[in-house]
Amino acid sequence: MNQPIVNRPGLVAGSLFVVTVPIHLLLPQSESIALSAVTLSLIGGAYIGFGARAEKFSTFAIELAVAALFGLAALLGLLWHWSALPIGLAAHAVWDLAHHNGLFGAPIPRWYIPMCVFFDLAAALFLVILYGL
Repeated sequence: MNQPIVNRPGLVAGSLFVVTVPIHLLLPQSESIALSAVTLSLIGGAYIGFGARAEKFSTFAIELAVAALFGLAALLGLLWHWSALPIGLAAHAVWDLAHHNGLFGAPIPRWYIPMCVFFDLAAALFLVILYGL
């Protein structure tokens, strides 16, 4: 059975990215920033679910605390400056990579990390180009 998410996480991330770009191009900047903030919050919050599946409460607590930091970055992007959004996305890519070898103990699907890293970095670069120019 062909499972593109499992077998081709980069292709899936690229497809998600290609779908989101026109939406941002059509929205006014303030609404695009709001959408980016919601996206960052949701991406950051994904690890709460992974942490909840972990065997140790401390793993869940770490994932919850870090997700709150991504939520804070999203809020800063809304209330302070848009640059907090691509910084938050790039930081999330680093957080993804930190989970690559099970460093934090949260059970993460094998395909999720490369998919998320690709999307995070592509989206961060896109936002810098979109808002910075």
